[in-house]
Amino acid sequence: MLNIRYDIVGSFLRPAEIKEARAKYASGEIQLSELRKIEDEQIRKLVEKEVEHGLKYVTDGEFRRRWWHLDWLKEFDGFTTQHLDRERNGVVNHIELGYITGKVSYDPNKNHAEIEAYDFLYNEAKKYPGIVAKKCISGPNMILVDNYLQLGKKEIPYYNDNIDLLIEDIAIAYQTAIKDLYDHGCRYLQIDDTSWTYMIDENFLKKVASLGYEKSEVLEWFRKVSTKALANKPEDLTIANHFCKGNFKGHPLFAGLYDSVAPVIAQIPYDGFFVEYDDERSGSFDPWSILKGTDKTFVVGLISTKNPTLEDHDYIKSRYEEAKRIIGDNIALSPQCGFASVEEGNCIDEETQWKKIDLLVSCNDFI
Repeated sequence: MLNIRYDIVGSFLRPAEIKEARAKYASGEIQLSELRKIEDEQIRKLVEKEVEHGLKYVTDGEFRRRWWHLDWLKEFDGFTTQHLDRERNGVVNHIELGYITGKVSYDPNKNHAEIEAYDFLYNEAKKYPGIVAKKCISGPNMILVDNYLQLGKKEIPYYNDNIDLLIEDIAIAYQTAIKDLYDHGCRYLQIDDTSWTYMIDENFLKKVASLGYEKSEVLEWFRKVSTKALANKPEDLTIANHFCKGNFKGHPLFAGLYDSVAPVIAQIPYDGFFVEYDDERSGSFDPWSILKGTDKTFVVGLISTKNPTLEDHDYIKSRYEEAKRIIGDNIALSPQCGFASVEEGNCIDEETQWKKIDLLVSCNDFI
């Protein structure tokens, strides 16, 4: 397992060149091949900048994606999406949600855009000695969240409404996809999964109840599919889990404390957990004392990617040491989320983004 002391969550603000190219592609002014060339160039520049700023684990910033989760989930057969408008924070947003259409599977013989994206990142990272390319993908729970809890779809004809069979297929599909990434050189995988924070939010739990489900029942879905998805994981592949309380254009989606979900999450054989702790909404570190004495790394997300205010180095140090007293020595530091979970990005500018990265790296003096 990698010895992670500080790291990023994954996404970066999209540069103007990518936003302009994606708009031209959407309007038919350029072809996909032209868009890819522009993305390649900007990812190349991003990796170079990540290294210059002292990061040891680099990502492609998710520069090829529209959504943090759906671009990956679309790689699975038996899963598709629908477009709809939802109001949030007084603004109507055009969003996508996914649902199950048939047997969920992953075909490693297909030309997957996400595998091609990793290949490019991997080759760029190899230019720099000691730098590791990290692939970020959304987790299996998100298939269940979108289909059952967001869209409220209960009838899935292929599975005759047998969720255990569905969970088995999702898990096998993830095992195959993880093996595919491993075969392409991936040794550090981050599985992003906000499903856990859906289940600590009282308003969302009311919706869960209205659909006829118990919180404990849904958490067991998540535990089971996440655990099965990691079966047969190669020993030299580090897989960490990241979850926050939602991040749509810099706005949180959920509220609540981790107490009820931490004991469930800790059972899943991840090598580490990236958890949001950038403000008082996160509560205490106590729920994660369950990790003390284990070989699992707790990555505490103390630097906000939503708030443009630059945190104080000494404050971050005091919070980090507080977490260390409760959880033990096996902890690391990160931002609480990515800088752009969707392509529009958070409400900060690029200069602030890199100041936050510099702050993260500077904290190596006490980690």
